[in-house]
Amino acid sequence: MTMKLRNRLIALVCLIIFLTLGFLLFLSTSPRKPFAVILFVADNINPSSLGAARLYSGGGDARLQLEAFPNTALCRNAANDFSVPDQASASTQIAGGRRVNRNALCVDENGAKLTSLLEEAAATGRSTGLVTSGSIAGPTAAAYYAKSLNAENAPDLALQFSSHAPFDFVAGGGAGDFETQEKKGDKEAKEATAKESPHAGQNGRDGMATLHTLNEIESHPFWKKTPKLGLLSPGPLHETWGGQDSETSTLSDLVRVAIKNLQTNRRGYLLVVDDPSIAAAASGNKGEAMLRRILSFDQAVSTARHYAGDKALIVVTGRMNIGGLQLNGYPFLHDKGVAILALNNKGYPSICWSTGPGYSIEASGEMLQKKKSASASVGILSQPSAYKLPNAVGTAGDVLAFGAGQGSEQIHGFLNLTDLNRIIRESL
Repeated sequence: MTMKLRNRLIALVCLIIFLTLGFLLFLSTSPRKPFAVILFVADNINPSSLGAARLYSGGGDARLQLEAFPNTALCRNAANDFSVPDQASASTQIAGGRRVNRNALCVDENGAKLTSLLEEAAATGRSTGLVTSGSIAGPTAAAYYAKSLNAENAPDLALQFSSHAPFDFVAGGGAGDFETQEKKGDKEAKEATAKESPHAGQNGRDGMATLHTLNEIESHPFWKKTPKLGLLSPGPLHETWGGQDSETSTLSDLVRVAIKNLQTNRRGYLLVVDDPSIAAAASGNKGEAMLRRILSFDQAVSTARHYAGDKALIVVTGRMNIGGLQLNGYPFLHDKGVAILALNNKGYPSICWSTGPGYSIEASGEMLQKKKSASASVGILSQPSAYKLPNAVGTAGDVLAFGAGQGSEQIHGFLNLTDLNRIIRESL
């Protein structure tokens, strides 16, 4: 070996060592964005409802999974035009990062369309997932793909979903909304929506594998790149739940399967878990059903933390408050379940609501009609409301937000719901 060749080899080795050390230094000093980002959104995530759910689950010494999150904040949630938001405007604050008028989805007061978190994640190359316990074309889930001033127009939202660039994994209820849209067969409306949508003309629902049961979703090869759409019930998914076990298993299993499908992308993923089932129960003053669904939501959060890993960014937030539930009386430390829902030892109802129809878990529909008369007796599990209305209405109050993982340290003190959107965008 000549001296010249030896010197060149030494220089090459030194260059390789220098580049390797530089690369390792870059990896160790530059902030790396989390691979997994998961957002959970539900209603009545406030101290009163969470405290009642904790007692219902196991008494005064019980603890929710949410209580293990290291970062917590109270979030203001006023809409652009009202102090108390509805589900559409509150969902848009989280999904689109702006305060909008009530009943608006990702469209501000000037008519400008907002880019949602899932659309932003797709633009960065991440896998995208949307799981809902309600309808996919419902106002809470639609905030992540639709642009509308009428959040109650389910056929239009279903049409926008079908025209939108497909997310990688979507599961929930609302198959009936899509059947209505398909039967209508309005090609001109579909073409008009496609022209307005910035993501139109990219196959939309036509490019997705449509599945109808959880077993079908689980058995479908997760490594295939074909986007999956799970239409699991004709109406909102929570309407098919028959009890605590089905509620817990369905939502947790959907989260588990979603993570399994999304984590094959080397660039990471964003999963949004939307749970309007808690609000649906609160709207009818169904106290025990609402507490069970909060516990189901809590278990789904635990499932996400288990399967996504410790380094995932997981954000859990309330959206709005409905019904004004209060748990009264003095239950014993180890009372749980029905023991804390029944009349207390002085004959007062344990659960009371500000507004709504009132509800008695032990009464059939016929009995409920009879109880409307003045002579009707009060059941042991009656849950009355201060002001009788067909449905409970929204109540003013901040909602809780929780965070774990890189970036979640910003979740503390008092925030706006729009701040959560910023925190998640910075992590994409």
